[in-house]
This record gives sequence, C-alpha cells and structure tokens, in this order.
Amino acid sequence: MMNTMVNAAHSSTLVIPSECGNTTASSNTASSASSPRRLSQTITDIVTGSNPNTTRSRSGSSPRSPSPTHAEIQTPKKLSIEFEGGTHIIVRPNRIIRGVVHLKTPQPIQASQIRIRFRAEEVATAKVKEYGLENKIERIDQSITTYFDVSTKVWGTEPSAYLMSPWEVIEPGEHQYPFALKFPNVNFPPSTDDPVGFSIHYIWSAHLDAPSFNPGARSKEYIMPYRPIVCAPPTKEWEFTQTAYQVDKKTPIANIRAKLPRRAFCPDEDVDMELHVDSIPTDLVVTNVNFTLNKCCTGQIQIQRGLARKSKVRKIISGSLPVGGNGGSIRLPVKFHVPTRLVSPSFLSRHIRVYYEMLFTVQFTSHGGLLKSTPSCEFSIPIGITNLPHNHLLHIPNLTSVQSYLQSKESPIFFDPFLDEPPSQSSIPSELWGPLTAALTTPPITSPPNYFSLSDLPSQFIQKDREERTTFTSRLIKPGMAQELGDPITIVSENKDCEW
Repeated sequence: MMNTMVNAAHSSTLVIPSECGNTTASSNTASSASSPRRLSQTITDIVTGSNPNTTRSRSGSSPRSPSPTHAEIQTPKKLSIEFEGGTHIIVRPNRIIRGVVHLKTPQPIQASQIRIRFRAEEVATAKVKEYGLENKIERIDQSITTYFDVSTKVWGTEPSAYLMSPWEVIEPGEHQYPFALKFPNVNFPPSTDDPVGFSIHYIWSAHLDAPSFNPGARSKEYIMPYRPIVCAPPTKEWEFTQTAYQVDKKTPIANIRAKLPRRAFCPDEDVDMELHVDSIPTDLVVTNVNFTLNKCCTGQIQIQRGLARKSKVRKIISGSLPVGGNGGSIRLPVKFHVPTRLVSPSFLSRHIRVYYEMLFTVQFTSHGGLLKSTPSCEFSIPIGITNLPHNHLLHIPNLTSVQSYLQSKESPIFFDPFLDEPPSQSSIPSELWGPLTAALTTPPITSPPNYFSLSDLPSQFIQKDREERTTFTSRLIKPGMAQELGDPITIVSENKDCEW
C-alpha cells in the first residue's frame, strides 16, 4: 500500500534543470544545448550577482573570473544521476530512493572520491525600494535556509580528519556507482515555487573530488518533488455561516450558510456541499452564483526595515451554479472534483504559507423600485487539503509515528545500496550504543604507529543530528532590473517579529 501511494504522481514530476556551470569558461562557451533555467535559480543568480553559467553562489559579491587556481580540471568528463523509477519519483517520509551515479570520461582522470549529495533548501527573496539616498535605488534581499545537507561517497576513500585522502586513476569509459538513501519518517514542507521569489526545493547532485583539494567536477542539479504525508481529520460534517456585504464592505446584503461533509479533502476526491443564500433586503433575488477553488500562497521575509510580504493566488477550478426562480432565498448543491495537478497539502513553513479557499461570487437583482440595480457580494470558505483520507490512516506503515521537522533532528541517511534497508539502530540495545560508538571511535591505548591502525567507522553507524543553517545576502540594483521578481514588495509591517 505504501509503494502504491508513493508512486502516485499528484502534482509534480522530477524537474531536471540546466547543467550547472562548474566547468571551465571554455566548456561553458562550447555548450550549446541546455534546458530552460528555473525561475528560482535565475532569481538566486540575480541576488548573488553570479553568471547564469556559473555555480550558485552564496555570496553577494560578483563572481570571480576563471583562473588556473579556480578553474575546474579541463577534462571532458560528464557526471550524471539516474534514479530507479525514472523521472516521476516523489520523495515521501520513510521512503527509500535508489539510483546510480554515471561517470563518462574519454581519458584517464585522477580522483580521490566520487560523492552524491542531497539537500533541502527554502529560499525567500524580496525586491524592495531603498530610500534615503541621493537617488532611489532598489535592493534584493535573500534568505536561504538549508534544512539538511547529506552526502556520501560512492567511490574512493572515506575522508579522514587526520589523513589526506589518497587518489587513484579512473580509466576511460563509462562507469556506474550505485547509491541508496532512506528518507526519515519526518514531514518536511512540500516542494513549491510560489509566490515568485520564494521556493522549497529538494536537490540532488554528484561530485568528483580531484587529488589534494584541487578543483573537481560536479553534475547538474536534479530537483525532485517532495510531498509530506498529511492525513485528513476524522470525517465530520461542519457548517460555515457568515454575513456577506456589498462591495463597499459596509452594507450587509445576505446571510450565507454552507454545509460541508468533512473538514478536509484529498486530490482526486469529489466534494459535495450545500450552499444557502438568504438575501437581507426583501426586494432582491439571486440571479447568478459562481465559485472558484483557489490555492493561496503567501511568502514573507524579515528585512532591515520590517516585514516584506508577497502573495499569489492560483485558480485551481471554477464553475457556475444553475439558479432557478427564487424570492431572495435559495439552496444550491455544489459539486466538483478536486484535481491532482497543482494541489499539494496545506502547509506553513518558515517563509511560506499555502492554504485553499472556496471563493463564491453572488449576483443579485432588485425587483422593486423605479431603478433596477444589480448588487453583488463575495465570500470565501476555508478548505483543508491533505493527501491521505482519514480511513486510510492505518493502511500506511509507521504513519502514526511520523514526526514534524520542527521537533525531529533526524536526517536522510545514505546506506549500502546492496542492502534492502539501512542497518537499524533498534537491532542493538540503546544502552549499548554509547559504549559501542565510543569503542569504535577511540584510538588504541598502544603508542604509534599502532595509532594509525584505527579502522574506519562505517558512516551508517554514525548517529548525526540534522542541523539547519541560514545564509542571508543583500544586493543593490538599479530600478527596473530583476524583472523576474516583479514589482518591489511593499513593507507590510515595521514589526521585527516575522512569526506568522
């Protein structure tokens, strides 16, 4: 049951962005075929001032021009990653991801190791107007939070803090290096690219380390969609009531009542609700009712002058309800199907909030008096979106033990790809883990040279807590630049507290 659900492509597929530019300037010029760059990557390049053909920079300064000491090894080699399951994989809690790192080289190369890396980043970018200077200019502020960043070697020697890694020759030809990773039973924020300037990405890349810290090579970045497992609450009918006002927000026009069969819905489910509209003025009749299911995305970032916020609304579906004769009061059934495209669970992260609403527009016509009028009103009903019905709660193994990333320090872990599962810590009594780890990592009592006979501790046995880190960059630009970010964001609050 878990595998079936995991492989269901709800809204996103694996996106392979253009080749990263950790190659020499000459190889960048020679490259002619590349896929379109993601908007979020373009925005990051603008913030950091880097060239689109260079690797993503975390600094606000301009990129350094290529030099013999900073250029990549000039070898026509190619690194790439291929995942089991093809390009439609979705990462979920407690799931194992397998694949191979491909290396193609026409000539021998020296390397100390080949690594695969997996990381999660939340990016918040704001373009704001800067005042107080002689001329008005604009500034781009960007905050990047890395939720986790894990890597493992697929070839070579395990790095050591006290011993320089040796290097070997990789012969010409095509080589494959398998890998396996298990995602923890933890819910992280789902992948998103809304609103503009804000994103959450789960990114894979492969790296070849050259001898003695010389520049190596890397693959392009593979962005894989991630979806947490969020179960709907117990099924229970609920009622929404509200007094709707005319466009001026001052004159009440109707009493609204809606009955919904449950609080939350999943993609590919049917919604069957009932809407009651009772006009307050006695001379009004209902003539038209339209509705839309909206996905509302809000991004915010704390900058020096206050809180900058940006919003975007995506229309998922829309429809019109048939309205018959009425005397100002009407009861209408509302039925629609929740699509799978663009529908991810409602969530709240550090910088991004995603929620859903049913927006109704009701048109009235007056049937009394000399002058005919057609007042209207709008109102919205909150709709919860999850990706697992409540009656499937017990069908997913270990679902009730899923933790939030806000409380859990667990991180994705690479393990031996020839194993079905990573070695379980539970197979060893918890009271022995401390002494066992200490024994494996403590040097022998005897004097050198036996000191260097210390064996490597397998990486899967090293228990490491997940660590988050945040980087912040700020850059001044001329007005009108960075059109990808749209118009400058208005500071919504001088409050320094960026909590939702």
